[in-house]
Amino acid sequence: MMEESINPLETFKEIPIHAIQLNPFQPRRHFAEVELEELAESIKSLGMIHPPTVRHLTSDTYELISGERRLRAAQLAGLERIPVIIKHSSVSHSAEAALVENIQRVDLNPIEIAKALQALKDQFGLQVDQLARRLGKKKAKLVIYLRLLGLPKGIQDSLFKGFITMGHAQAILSLEGIEKQNLLHELILRDGLSVKQAEEAALRITEKAKKQKLVYANRDFFLEQIAEKIQQRLGTKVTIQGKGKRGRIFIDYYNLDDLDRLLILLDVNN
Repeated sequence: MMEESINPLETFKEIPIHAIQLNPFQPRRHFAEVELEELAESIKSLGMIHPPTVRHLTSDTYELISGERRLRAAQLAGLERIPVIIKHSSVSHSAEAALVENIQRVDLNPIEIAKALQALKDQFGLQVDQLARRLGKKKAKLVIYLRLLGLPKGIQDSLFKGFITMGHAQAILSLEGIEKQNLLHELILRDGLSVKQAEEAALRITEKAKKQKLVYANRDFFLEQIAEKIQQRLGTKVTIQGKGKRGRIFIDYYNLDDLDRLLILLDVNN
């Protein structure tokens, strides 16, 4: 097939499949075998209706910008050459295009999107607001995606495999601390909580943590007050350590005479 110009920035051409390298910024990492087989059968029957888009790496090698699913199906169909649209673009444009094409897909996994966004940030030094403008998305939404990568790995795996939804993940993100996040994750899986139920559970966990913190603060203040009273009575440093309903009292003495003095005050015969 002869090379055909579509516009100054694009060229239509048939090239060998083996000359195409995958895009490292392609966010999609999982392709369902059944879907690929169905598409491969369609390509065998009707040909490549929508050619993938590539860019030049060298004079005879190319990097895929978009259309990895179609490329894989063409390989599965046994094709050696396929038509492509050659886009004359930069590395950053290729990375962005791969993300833009896939981020619109409703079946793209949130973790895949998050990792692709992080790769764009790291590789090209883009800020979240810059990403939002280029991708046509709200900054707040991209921030949530990026926060997913701060969740414990087990929770990320659950989201990737579809055991929990993005709504569940946002409920988990509302909690501070790995222990609370893992607790809510376990409750969601164990009890099959809906997103609304998960949000309510997150509120209960937060309130319980606040009450426990208040109890500990009140208990510590109470013990400090008692220690100060004993200290005034004995004339030496006194420390009280409490744990639950139990604890220890430490009374300092500085020499043997001081110890004798304390024993007399405590009415202990030595």
